[in-house]
Amino acid sequence: MEGIDVGIIVLYFIMLIAVGFYVAKKHVRTGEDAAVAGRKLGVFLGGIGKAANSAGGSSSVGGTSWGYQLGIGASWYSIGEGLTYVVYLPIVKRIWTALYRARASSAGTFFGYRWGLAGRLYAGIINTVIYMAFVAAQIIATATVIRVLLGWEYIPSLLISTAVIIIYCTAGGLRAIVLTDVIQMSLIIVGMLFIMPPIVFKKAGDALGGGGLIAVWETLKSSELTAFMTDPGTPGVFGWGYIIGAIILPCILIGGVAQASFQYQASIQTANKAFKSFLMVPFLYIPVSIMVVLMGMCALFLYGTDHMPPAFGGPEGGDPNMVLPSLIMDFLPVGLTGLLLAAILSATMSTSSTCLICSTTCLTEDVIKPLLKRKLDDRGALLLFRVCMVCLGVGTISITLWARDIIELITSGYAAAVSALFVPFMGTLFSKNATKAATFITMILGMLVYYAVQFRLIPGLPEVVVSAPLYVALPVSIVSMLVLTLLTKNASTHGNMDAYFTDLWENSPNNWEKHPEILEDGTAG
Repeated sequence: MEGIDVGIIVLYFIMLIAVGFYVAKKHVRTGEDAAVAGRKLGVFLGGIGKAANSAGGSSSVGGTSWGYQLGIGASWYSIGEGLTYVVYLPIVKRIWTALYRARASSAGTFFGYRWGLAGRLYAGIINTVIYMAFVAAQIIATATVIRVLLGWEYIPSLLISTAVIIIYCTAGGLRAIVLTDVIQMSLIIVGMLFIMPPIVFKKAGDALGGGGLIAVWETLKSSELTAFMTDPGTPGVFGWGYIIGAIILPCILIGGVAQASFQYQASIQTANKAFKSFLMVPFLYIPVSIMVVLMGMCALFLYGTDHMPPAFGGPEGGDPNMVLPSLIMDFLPVGLTGLLLAAILSATMSTSSTCLICSTTCLTEDVIKPLLKRKLDDRGALLLFRVCMVCLGVGTISITLWARDIIELITSGYAAAVSALFVPFMGTLFSKNATKAATFITMILGMLVYYAVQFRLIPGLPEVVVSAPLYVALPVSIVSMLVLTLLTKNASTHGNMDAYFTDLWENSPNNWEKHPEILEDGTAG
């Protein structure tokens, strides 16, 4: 790299760290300030934060990697991620209202408000674990970019990435991340949508004698070896069965159970602003994420199989996660190289930080605090939050050493969370008839069935089902919830429902809007 590019990256990160510490000094006084930005985000910052969280390492580095290996079908991950914000639009205001009434900042607290401590603990533990996997996926992307920039080996890059993310995240919390997201997302949209694609498409077309992206597409389509790359139904060996069950469904449904979705909604000022911020995300996110898949396809003609893993015919040590940073370094002019690499690196760090905050919020709010004998003051809560953040950040290193496929790591986490929590969460939010017994048994059964299918403990299942255990786990959860609700309707509690249903909230003794003294003596939330 040229000295100017290195200088741009250094200055960029000095600025990010400065923002983090500035926000920490001015705005972070309590655990709530760190976790949900004091519940003061507006439409623009809320939407940018969610879009940048989705467009981190998974969509930039991971999306290019999958496009390089699998072709246009890899874009279903991005489309599914974007569509979750469309699918949940009709109930965004309802979820925000329940979070507001329950004074909740986590999925576990939202769930536990109705079902008590056990429900809160269960949902909190699941989200803590799956978000550690998400942090790991983003750290892999961050380490890959650092590896290209500095020429280091993977392990040192990994350790440095983890350390920087922990420091950055611990200092400024969610508000610092969202403020820097505005810069990062702007650079990513301009760079990945308008500047870089024409250059990469032209270079790939020139390698084929001219014709740009059209020549790339036609060449891939005409070869028996690569024709699958132009088929939207071919990421993996199972075609549409895999795409729907292992990519689209988990990516769409995760929005109703994942901590990030609840945490960003809890951080926004009003229900209307939460709705509008959700509406922004697909327009910011989907076009960019599809473009990186197309650039990954072009990379096949620029690098051949140099970055392919051995299973795809590449050399020993081939790493498809290297494709995007290699494209940036090889084909962008001086200055833009440093700026865009810095943007990609900071985006992966931002998403890592958001996922780390989500995991930490679940651990502190839904697991540790409910088990403590006494209530922590603001200073104690902030200290607990930061200590847990460091511990979880260090703990993700073991996951990064075990798994290297960024998107597969994320989609597997999505599917596991959906199988355990989606049906119980929807029942909690919409059904007054749902019972505690039905909800708890369904949570446990959905998770058990998912892993029983994944680890082939149920014989005779077709391969497409084994590759996408949600095909079995989700129907089992639905049937379990319906049948058990009917069987236990007279014998089990229906829980504390007032936060979820307006007619019950109006006359509830927990209604702190009508009884502000509840908040003053600290008994709410």
